[in-house]
Amino acid sequence: MIREAILLGSKPASVVALLHLLGQGWVVKEVVASPSQPDWLPPPSLHDVATKLGIRVVEHQDELMAADVDLVVSYMCRSLVTERTRARGKYALNFHAGPLPEFGGWAFYNVAILEGASQYGCTCHLMDDGFDTGPIVEVRRFEIDAAAETAVSLEKKAQEEMILLFMRVVSNYEQNGSLRFQHQDPEQMRYLDAQQFQTMKQIPLDANEEVVDRIARAFWYPPYDVAYYQMPNGTKLEVIPAIAKNALAKDIHKNDLQDLLKLTGLPLNL
Repeated sequence: MIREAILLGSKPASVVALLHLLGQGWVVKEVVASPSQPDWLPPPSLHDVATKLGIRVVEHQDELMAADVDLVVSYMCRSLVTERTRARGKYALNFHAGPLPEFGGWAFYNVAILEGASQYGCTCHLMDDGFDTGPIVEVRRFEIDAAAETAVSLEKKAQEEMILLFMRVVSNYEQNGSLRFQHQDPEQMRYLDAQQFQTMKQIPLDANEEVVDRIARAFWYPPYDVAYYQMPNGTKLEVIPAIAKNALAKDIHKNDLQDLLKLTGLPLNL
């Protein structure tokens, strides 16, 4: 049986999701993706890959034409998926890079680090009229050491786990033609919006070294604004956590020896 999907997404992981569906024999009827992406993300973009593969790509949901597909999939799509779009699929699924119901909204990586969580995870849930509020299909959890994570490192781990979750959910649907789900517990649900997220980045001027390091790690995600001190004169001082500084140094100098050897033509015979 041929399965059909509509995919909305961004970032490299959505390209992997698209390629997995196609590799499994799915027909991706349409893709919703921006024609541009930040220059710090590696090409190709979801828009570029889908276009090259001959899939109809639109920038806005109101341009969608396909209907009656098996799955409408939102994979790292930051826009609210409309009721009209959701109705085009038997199931409308969102893949969220945090464990629900406790890590909804913007600050999922960040809060896990700030609160010293021992576990993190990612979630597949049905979409409804809210952000991250629909019934849960599956949560994939894994152990972390929050004291050794930055937002960047935790995102990398979550993205790896989420593509595995995506593959599992797709496989379950392929086998059964249906998906099980359960409603979120309202008492456990938590959602942080963009304004709250930005407010959390400010480091108190009287914070001790441990607190400064924790907040700095929680919001280390260049090129976006990172954790900062707001000085009395209005100056904003951004803070780089030590663990990130060391990682940057390693990356900057990783090819120093090879570059000089290549320039001089000298072999490395050690």
